[in-house]
Amino acid sequence: MDSTELLNIFNCIGTYGETNNGMYRLAYSDADNDTHDYLFNLLVEKGYDVRTDAMGNIFAEIPSSEPNAKIVATGSHLDTVHCGGKYDGTVGVIAGLFALEKLKTCKLKHTVQLIIFRAEESSRFGFSCMASKALTGNADIKKWLENTDSNGMNFFDASGTSPRDIENAKLDNEHYKSFIEVHIEQGNILESYGLHVGIVSAIAAPTRFCITVKGHADHSGATPMDLRSDALCAAARIINDINHEAYIRKDEGTVGTVGKLDVYPNSMNVVPGEVEFTVDIRGIDKDSVDAVIKHMYYSIEEATQIHHVKFNVVELCNDLPVNLDRSVFQTLVNAAEDEKIPYHEMNSGAGHDAMYMSKIIPTSMIFIPSKGGISHHPEEYSEFDDVILAGQILANAMEKMAN
Repeated sequence: MDSTELLNIFNCIGTYGETNNGMYRLAYSDADNDTHDYLFNLLVEKGYDVRTDAMGNIFAEIPSSEPNAKIVATGSHLDTVHCGGKYDGTVGVIAGLFALEKLKTCKLKHTVQLIIFRAEESSRFGFSCMASKALTGNADIKKWLENTDSNGMNFFDASGTSPRDIENAKLDNEHYKSFIEVHIEQGNILESYGLHVGIVSAIAAPTRFCITVKGHADHSGATPMDLRSDALCAAARIINDINHEAYIRKDEGTVGTVGKLDVYPNSMNVVPGEVEFTVDIRGIDKDSVDAVIKHMYYSIEEATQIHHVKFNVVELCNDLPVNLDRSVFQTLVNAAEDEKIPYHEMNSGAGHDAMYMSKIIPTSMIFIPSKGGISHHPEEYSEFDDVILAGQILANAMEKMAN
């Protein structure tokens, strides 16, 4: 299968869920299900051993004839966010298919496998990496039952699976030797360096909060400044302090973001009486992340006194950063050098299925540039030649590990 055919497959995938305002291929939507059906049939036609599990994850492989052969795997996802782009996730599936095609004629001691994951994006059910969590025994069944999409459907309603299916979905780590995921960077580091490939050594993890500030709504003209209990001013102080504290720790790879804010009653002539906002603090250095969180709580105490408000802080998650497998990382480095492709050692600021696969299988990642650092947006774009470069490194590394 040459690069032209792969590009045609990529473009075909991009028609499923395509709208005038980006991609709408939410997990288990008709568009997502149709895309998986298309890939399943394509992989069967190409002669791979193909199966699906209860979640609808696709497993396509070239089996080894060797007894007790382990699996050298790669893969990514096909679902998108609301108003998403065509490259996030799909690039990893195409690069994985490229690698398997290259390895078809090789005599391998281990099985090579492409995994196409379901429900990596959190856009529909509020949980990310649902397939890789299930495959590695990290699914929270209780929360998956409770949380619903905008139509009142939970994950099990939409997927047609049961809690028992999920409990039985876990992969046997004894059967796997390694896992590698190819993905777009979703940032602009590679582009700024003029490089086409990044090899990932660690994945940052988020600690997230939902914070509610309760003040008092008053008339904006009749309430003196010193008698106000302005929830928005208090929230603004916290938001600014989080940004500043994360900024001074930028060399440690720590970032802080407030991406959602709701103001009540949200009227021009009323002092805001209540504000709710979300906080996402993440990085690869847990001590650095914790320092920003500590400063956030200090800032909350300060704002409580200055603005005469009350705060309610709910921690949504507190994940640990992931150091990826050094041996798999080094194999990717050796493969890039074999292919004479310059690379940059880097971290991932975004979470991926590789984050959970690494809990039971030696794992690493390959990044390609995102133009302008844009992702989760209709303007998301990567050069297809870079997908092929990543596929070349991936095929080389998988062959090394399969032998």
